[in-house]
Amino acid sequence: MVDEELHFKTVLRRKNDANEELYNLVKTHMIHGPCGFANRSSPCMKDGKCSKYFPKQFQPETIVDQDGFPVYKRRDNGHTVLKNGIQVDNRNVVPYNAKLLTKYQAHINMEWCNQSTSIKYLFKYINKGYDRITADIVPNDDGTSNQPQNIDEIKQYIDCRYVSPSEASWRIFSFP
Repeated sequence: MVDEELHFKTVLRRKNDANEELYNLVKTHMIHGPCGFANRSSPCMKDGKCSKYFPKQFQPETIVDQDGFPVYKRRDNGHTVLKNGIQVDNRNVVPYNAKLLTKYQAHINMEWCNQSTSIKYLFKYINKGYDRITADIVPNDDGTSNQPQNIDEIKQYIDCRYVSPSEASWRIFSFP
């Protein structure tokens, strides 16, 4: 089963389960909304519907739909939590990885990706090479000289590599 293999969880558990810390982290960081009928002024609401498609439907097991997207297991076990004064259940839990959530204690949306277009995009982005710019150096013409100047266009053309602040930090700290 996909969700067991990748350790994805989308289910609220009871407080007295083995991992109370994980339960509290899910309650704090991984609950979407509330939105929809409960809160029509939520930032995720577009044209009267949640743009993130919450609340999801209860699902007995994880499946992959016809478009290649995972539909995660969501138990209808009656567990609810109170968020912004509204009771929400497993349909509002954002998919997460228990190890990452426990380590970083922050909202980390973790979903399974098996679409070839997504994978192609990642490899294309990673292997695209350096960002480059072409710069042109031109003398400042203040209009004081009437003599024609010899311009060396080849010396003025510079092919430069652009290093963003994040890439510069990566290089400075000698990360692989």
